[in-house]
Amino acid sequence: MTSDPLSADSIARLMIFGHPAHELALFGFLQRFRPQIVIVTDGGSEERIRQSRAGLDSIGLEATYLDFSENDFYIALLRRDVSFFEAVADCLRAQIAASNPQQIFCDAIEFYNPVHDITLPLVLRAAEAAPQAELFEVPLVYQTPATDERYEIQRIPATSAQRRFRQHLTAEELRAKVRVRDEIYLSLRDQAGPEFSAVTAEHLATEEIALAGDPFVSPLVTGRDLRYEWRARLLKQAGSIDEIITRAGHFIPIARGLLANRSISSSDSPHAKPSRLQSHSLAK
Repeated sequence: MTSDPLSADSIARLMIFGHPAHELALFGFLQRFRPQIVIVTDGGSEERIRQSRAGLDSIGLEATYLDFSENDFYIALLRRDVSFFEAVADCLRAQIAASNPQQIFCDAIEFYNPVHDITLPLVLRAAEAAPQAELFEVPLVYQTPATDERYEIQRIPATSAQRRFRQHLTAEELRAKVRVRDEIYLSLRDQAGPEFSAVTAEHLATEEIALAGDPFVSPLVTGRDLRYEWRARLLKQAGSIDEIITRAGHFIPIARGLLANRSISSSDSPHAKPSRLQSHSLAK
């Protein structure tokens, strides 16, 4: 791998996101490198897909939408249905094999939403179709450990600074990113809340990625809170949902099932060197 994965222009890159609109996190990257893009779920509505198509069309790009139902992901997590996720990984494997990428980018594990987090284990399994590919995580949003509710938008936490890479957008790239955020990706704005709309242009002008880390890493080790569990408990108390998806009871068994008898590289150690998808045992 090059010392900076963003320094090489003419290589095949593939982005895989769990939801439509996640591509906004690297909208400058998309304009500059024009990678292939795969969106796994519908994000819960056709409108999110429509907005995603419109956003990408504004910069002359398209995505492949696999159209898995977001709700089916939640049901499969609750049922610990490994076979469902194996089928999703098979679809991703076909996409990876067809594009033969040298770099793959996907949603980071941030403990904000379990559908976001399961994307990395899915990609790790599917990436066997391109064993030469280097894998990177794309930050979306995470809750910081604090007495009040605070979030970091599209940033790698300081605990993972040793595997972080940054890109600074040109004025033209930034204008395009701000415009689609404010005029096209309205569902994302509504769902993410005021923190998303309040992000400044200066903040958006820097985009970050990181070498993929351990999919089983503890939230506290990463400097993030396990947001989706406390949020689900509130929804259950309000009568909005009947069951809660937990990391230990649902995410971990699915991830272990997907990655059983496989090995990947871990970049969570501060002494880790950049490497391909190899060498890290998942037997624990």
